[in-house]
Amino acid sequence: MLDAHLKAAPESNYVGTEVLPLRRLDTVAAEYLRPDSRLFIKVDTQGFERQVLQGAAGLMKQATGLQLELSLVPLYENQSLYDELIATLKARGFELWDFTTDFVDATTGRVLQGNGTFFRA
Repeated sequence: MLDAHLKAAPESNYVGTEVLPLRRLDTVAAEYLRPDSRLFIKVDTQGFERQVLQGAAGLMKQATGLQLELSLVPLYENQSLYDELIATLKARGFELWDFTTDFVDATTGRVLQGNGTFFRA
């Protein structure tokens, strides 16, 4: 988490860490989906959106839509910002249908992050 995030939301400071197994959505999905499943993907991963999308390349071919957090300014180390993520999804056949403001710096009024909803073009 970067300083811009902590300044806008000091209560979001780290309180601990956990080590968890990491699996690609492409491999996990097979355990839960049927061939006729209608798929909508929700990504809320605090700056790891690019990596999650990379790990879901096959799964996204089946998805009708998805929603993910789009940061307008850097909030997490090495994260992709909104413009890169929108371009990535556009290249995979998705269009941005909605953007809902989620995180605003109360001091400046600047929108820092929101949720983008995308559907297949």
